[in-house]
Amino acid sequence: MPHSDTLAHLARLYGASEDPWNHRSSSYEAAKYETTLSAIGPGPFRQALEIGCGNGELAGRLAPRCRRLTAMECIPAAAQSARRRLAGFSQAEVLDGCAPQDLPRIQPDLVLLSEVLYFMTPAEIGVLALWLNRNAAGPIVAVNWTGPTDEPQTGPEAVGLLAQGLLTRQVQHFEGFRIDVLATAKQESVQAP
Repeated sequence: MPHSDTLAHLARLYGASEDPWNHRSSSYEAAKYETTLSAIGPGPFRQALEIGCGNGELAGRLAPRCRRLTAMECIPAAAQSARRRLAGFSQAEVLDGCAPQDLPRIQPDLVLLSEVLYFMTPAEIGVLALWLNRNAAGPIVAVNWTGPTDEPQTGPEAVGLLAQGLLTRQVQHFEGFRIDVLATAKQESVQAP
């Protein structure tokens, strides 16, 4: 769970606006979403999981590629916005909760972590890596801002911690963000000839 001051800050932001970072109107965000969806691939995904879905804008773009989509959010106002955004997708649900402690009992064939890792503590990222190694049945896609975060760690530092417990398949660098595609050792052994 993010630090209490981080949670309070995010709650204030979502209390003041349903879209505090202009995810719905920003051309930068739209381009980042398209780049993220390209890295994810067309699917269909049997069971996708987005951790830290915010107001659900990216989840709404991902949902058509999924037979089932579970999105998680620890800020109640953001989770409510995500539910409204995903209302037209019967295959999607939004869970209230924080990773790693509230992760659902599923085996997703896609895990999406967009702009969320740097809000977690290093210990939580380690626990998340363990959960992914036990449960992830497909790619883990981590999108991270590469600039300052006002958090104890940057996006590159946070994804570096996650990558210590996983295998890196691909890293792509873009203006202001990066996308890491990761896998578990179990997934690699299944794909080996």
